[in-house]
Amino acid sequence: MVYVAVVGGTGRLGSRIVKAILATNSHSVLVLSRGPALPELLKMGAKYVTVDYEDHKSLVEALQGVHTVISSVFSLDQEQLASSQLTLLNAAAEAGVKRFAPSEFAVVAIPNEPMVLYRAKLVVAAAVVKSGLEYTQFQNGIFMDYFICGAKGVGYLYPFKFVIDVENCTATIPGDGSAEVAFTSLDDIATFVAASLDLPQWPKQLNMVGEKLSYSQVLAIAEKVRGIFHA
Repeated sequence: MVYVAVVGGTGRLGSRIVKAILATNSHSVLVLSRGPALPELLKMGAKYVTVDYEDHKSLVEALQGVHTVISSVFSLDQEQLASSQLTLLNAAAEAGVKRFAPSEFAVVAIPNEPMVLYRAKLVVAAAVVKSGLEYTQFQNGIFMDYFICGAKGVGYLYPFKFVIDVENCTATIPGDGSAEVAFTSLDDIATFVAASLDLPQWPKQLNMVGEKLSYSQVLAIAEKVRGIFHA
């Protein structure tokens, strides 16, 4: 059993990671968040601390006794996202944390990264390597749940129209649409992350794939469900 801190643990992905870890009945979980606690997580046995991701001292105090930190924080402001995670990483190292997983959850960023939302990952990943902590980068491809944003009861993510807008029946397919892409649901990601806690040693990357499909194939499924699309 390890004591795990899930940072951003009240968010769309973070809360599911917390639930998946607690469901194993093998580990205890501390939720760190800027927002209010979720009663459902507290009922399941999660501990909760409100933190400021830029406050090094408070993070060090909150992480005392924690073995593993899993970050699921996100911000459209890339400078803020990088700054918050670097402060978290430094606090984790000072608090004696053994394992650290930065908020990756997509694909590994590359030099001269064309995707703006991925650029902060390069800075954070480099700092994690230098920290001396055991670490891994969780890679899952595209969140499958983006295609059901807004659907009552299942639209877990904030609305983000990505390539195929199922709600409005429109699509902008990159290239010829034939390249395969990895898609994974939030619940499957959470289950995978929870299972990784039992590994004796984390590899540098932990990759998961719910399904591999081309965007043309995804569009065909969406058309069948919703009717004619306008591409």
